[in-house]
Amino acid sequence: MLVLGVLTPAEALLAINLDVILLLVGMMVLVSGLEVCGFFDLVSSRIATRARTQVSLLVWLMVATAALSALVLNDTIALLVTPVVVRSARALRVKPVPYLVAVAIAANVGSVATEVGNPQNAFIAIRSGIPFLAFSAYLLPVAIACLAVSIGLVWLVFRKDLSAPIGAAAPMPVVRLERRGLALTFGVTIAVSVAFLASATPDWLPLVALSGGAFVLFFLPFFATVTPRALIAKVDWGIILFFIGLFVVLGGVRASGLSGAIQDGFTSALGGRSGGLAWLVGLSALLSNLISNVPAVLLLAEVVPRGSTQLWLALAASSTLAGNATILGAACNVIVVQVASRDGVSVSMKDFVKAGLPVTAVTLLLSTVLIALLVPP
Repeated sequence: MLVLGVLTPAEALLAINLDVILLLVGMMVLVSGLEVCGFFDLVSSRIATRARTQVSLLVWLMVATAALSALVLNDTIALLVTPVVVRSARALRVKPVPYLVAVAIAANVGSVATEVGNPQNAFIAIRSGIPFLAFSAYLLPVAIACLAVSIGLVWLVFRKDLSAPIGAAAPMPVVRLERRGLALTFGVTIAVSVAFLASATPDWLPLVALSGGAFVLFFLPFFATVTPRALIAKVDWGIILFFIGLFVVLGGVRASGLSGAIQDGFTSALGGRSGGLAWLVGLSALLSNLISNVPAVLLLAEVVPRGSTQLWLALAASSTLAGNATILGAACNVIVVQVASRDGVSVSMKDFVKAGLPVTAVTLLLSTVLIALLVPP
C-alpha cells in the first residue's frame, strides 16, 4: 500500500485502530501473568487427573477451554492449553488428536460470548459501539447452545477413539504455582471483567484492559519470581503486527474505492438485495474459510450499517463459528496444530475437517436462528 502510493505514511498510521491494538496488548499481558503463575497448567492438570472416562475428559476440557476463551483471547488460550493437552493425553495413554480438535473448536465457540473472546470481536465491539453487557447478553446463550452441540458432534465423530478406557495414568508433571502472584493476577482479571460489564460503551474497553495489564506488569514482580521483561516477551506480538498490517490494507481498500466496489458487487450478485441476516452469515462463512476470519471481518465491516446490532452480532458469531470448518479457517486452529506438531503430534486436515465441518454447519444454522429470535432487526 505504501510502495504503490495507495496510502501515504501518515494515512497508513491513521488507518491503524489503536483502540483494538491497546485492548489486545492489555489482555495479552493479563494472560501472560496468569500463565507464569501456573494458572493454565493447574486447570488442565485438574481436569486430566479427575477424569474417569474419555468422554468426561472431553466434556470438561471443552467446557473449560470455552470458558477461558470467553474471558481472554482464544488464540492465547489455544497456545497455552495445547501442550498441556498433549502431555495429559500421553500420561493417560489416550489418543491426543480428538482432544486437540476439541480444544480448537471449543476455543472458537467459547470466544463468541464476549467482546474480548477473540480479536475480531474486539474490532466489532469498537466499530459497532455495542456495550459489553449487551453483546454478551445476546451472544452468551448462543455460545452455550453451540458449545453443547459441538461437544455432542465431536464425541460422535471420534466415538471409536473415545470409547477406549483411560489407561493407568503415568505421573503428571508437577504444577509449579506462584500462589501470591496468581491471587494478584486473578483478582485483577476479575476486576477487569467487572469493569468491562460496567462499561456503558466499548470506548472504555481499551483503557480498562491496558490499565489491568499495566497493573500486573508493575506489581506482579513483587509477588512472583518473574520480570516485566518476561511478561512482555510472552505477549503474542505476531498477532499485533498482523492487525497493524490488516488495518493498513483496510485503509488502502477504503482510499482506493475498492470497498464501495465490493459492496456494489455483492449487492448486484444478489439481485439488488444486501444487508440481510442470511446474506451476511453466508458471505461471512465463505470469506472466513477463503481468507481466514479476521481479514473477513475487517472487510465485511465496511458493508454493515453501524446501527444494526443484529447484523454486527451475526458477523461476530458467523465469522468465528465458520472458522471451525478447516484448519485454515481461524488462527486458533493453526496455533493448535502447529504447537501440537512441535510435541510430535500430527493433526491432519482430514482429522480436523471430519469434526469441524459438521460442527460449523450446525452451529452456523443454530446461531443464525437464535440471533434472529433474540436480537431485534
